[in-house]
Amino acid sequence: MKIAKDGIRSIVKVGYDGRVHKTFRGTGKEERFANEVRVLNALEARGCDYVPRLLNQDPETLTIVTTNCGAPAENSISEGRAAELFAELEADYGVVHDDPFPRNITYSARMGRFCIIDFELAEVKEDPQHQCDETEPHRVLTWAGLTRSGRRKAENQDALSVFSSEKGWANDVELSGTQSIDDNGLIFAVSDGMGGPAGGAVASSLVVRELRRFLPAMMGDFHGAGDPEGLLEKAVSSLHDYVTKTGERKPELKGMGATVVCGLFYRTKVFFGHVGDSRFYRFRKGEIEQLTHDHSHIGSLFRSGKMNEREMRMHPRKNILSQAIGGGCQIVRPQVDSADLRHGDWFLICSDGVIDGLWNKNIASCFAEADEKNQSVEEVAERILEWAYRESGMDDTTFFVVKVE
Repeated sequence: MKIAKDGIRSIVKVGYDGRVHKTFRGTGKEERFANEVRVLNALEARGCDYVPRLLNQDPETLTIVTTNCGAPAENSISEGRAAELFAELEADYGVVHDDPFPRNITYSARMGRFCIIDFELAEVKEDPQHQCDETEPHRVLTWAGLTRSGRRKAENQDALSVFSSEKGWANDVELSGTQSIDDNGLIFAVSDGMGGPAGGAVASSLVVRELRRFLPAMMGDFHGAGDPEGLLEKAVSSLHDYVTKTGERKPELKGMGATVVCGLFYRTKVFFGHVGDSRFYRFRKGEIEQLTHDHSHIGSLFRSGKMNEREMRMHPRKNILSQAIGGGCQIVRPQVDSADLRHGDWFLICSDGVIDGLWNKNIASCFAEADEKNQSVEEVAERILEWAYRESGMDDTTFFVVKVE
């Protein structure tokens, strides 16, 4: 590991995996260790995303392990701008930094913003947003996954999977269930195959199978990654290479391809990756939000406001993709991002068979009714499946419904 800081109060090292290891020493080291753990837990519980995320702690060695918030920005930011950031931290998240100067500011190129570090003497006040009464995050997921073949073909060319990871190996998880994500994360993945009767089914099954191999091998347990977005992007890119090479070796599978959309849920965040036109939605407080964007020319017109949802749905080239896993695509640039989790959030992770039948407003009404009537994830999933199939049903319909309890 590379030593980033060697001071009187601590030594900071950065591992090759990007994780930051900070060991406390000197006067009051036990108290400062405990306080930084408490502050980072509070900031995560309150949804602050521009500070380090606590990955591990060792009270015996007084070492914490966190995500990496980028390079020091002391020479890139003015004291005035730094003061504004610390003021925002207090106003939005109720944390008062004890050393509000540029030396505790970093810049994250991935996030495209300045971040704040070093909270060993910071003070936690009441949460201004009243999102959480506790200083530690607690999240439980309930979920249900369903799939049904479309009317125009006998074989289902979609695939889905949910799994966790332990020591670099995927653990099987049922398609419906309930589990805490405080100690370890869960991955939900959906893939829609293309490339003929044989190729499409093979491609989608390869995508979900190999994701179960690549991601745990790269990330280990789903809680200790220093750069979850980077590893997720690498895993999805590896899927593209694998599916492409498999198709090249077998003439009957040449040109096969698939979409993929997956989400890693851990503690207070979900990290998601996506290629194609399968989608990732979040429903919160009556509002539906599509977190992914379709990799197509029509999708880019919709995102730029040059086409509305009706025009996009009716366009004859809506299913022509600019990116796919395999499928003869030369370059893949996965969309990788993250979002915060709050109690009561609903998520829909789906293939385009759902979208063919349901408009965004229809999806929102399913979740709104579920909140009003206190319905289970299984009841919501059954309603989405039946409604989407009734309205279209030509393509395979596959999805997960996930709720943060």
